[in-house]
Amino acid sequence: MAKVKIGISGNIKEMPADSGWIYDAVPRGLSDCVKEAGGLPIVIPVSDPALAKDYVEMIDKLILSGGQNVDPSFYGEEKSIDSDDYHLERDEFELALIREALKQHKPIFAVCRGMQLVNVALGGTLNQAVTKHWQSYEDLTSHSLEVKPDSTVSRFFKDGNSVNSYHRQSVKDLAPGLEVTARDPRDGTIEAVEGKDGHAIIGFQWHPEFLIGHCEQHRSFFQYLVNQF
Repeated sequence: MAKVKIGISGNIKEMPADSGWIYDAVPRGLSDCVKEAGGLPIVIPVSDPALAKDYVEMIDKLILSGGQNVDPSFYGEEKSIDSDDYHLERDEFELALIREALKQHKPIFAVCRGMQLVNVALGGTLNQAVTKHWQSYEDLTSHSLEVKPDSTVSRFFKDGNSVNSYHRQSVKDLAPGLEVTARDPRDGTIEAVEGKDGHAIIGFQWHPEFLIGHCEQHRSFFQYLVNQF
C-alpha cells in the first residue's frame, strides 16, 4: 500500500549565520511525526508561486510549518512594529500553496505562523505584536488549553491540557471560513482553528512537533492527520 505523501513547507535559513550558505529548513519533529504515523514527508522549498500547483498535485496533504511573521500588507495593514522578522517570498509562495490545496481539496494542517497565514489567506487579520507568548526554550509547555466540545481538536485535547508557546503575533479577526476550537484561557488567544464549509483545515498556534516525544495525545493526533484527516 502506497504511503500517504505529506508535503511540509520549508523555511529558508542561513547556516552558519553570515556565511551566505542558504538551506531549506524544516523542523525535524514534523517529518519525524509524519514518518512515525506511517506517512512519507516531502519538504517543499520556498519557490516561485507558479510552482505551487505542481507541488500540491504531488502530495496528499499539506503541513504549513512555523517561522517568520506574516507581512501585514497581505491583510491590508502597514507594519506597526520594529521588526525585520519577515520573508515576503515565503509568504507569497505559501499563500499560493494554500490556494492550490483548497482548490485541489487537499487537507491542510497549519502550525503557528502557518495557522496565522491560513487565517490571512481566508480573509482574516493578525495582531502584529503580542506579549507573554514566548516561553523559555528550557520549558516544555507554558499554558493550558480551553477546548471547544465536539470539535476535531477535542478528540485529542481536553480543557487543561498543556501546550507550548513560541509566537509574537496571533490571530485577531478570524477569517469567515474558520472556527475557533481552542483558546488560551489566560487571555483568550486563539490556539486552534478548524475549517468550515467543507474545508479540511486544522491549525495549531502551538508547536506540536516539539511535544511529540513527551505526549501521547500529540502522537495520536499525527496518526489521525496522516491516516484519517
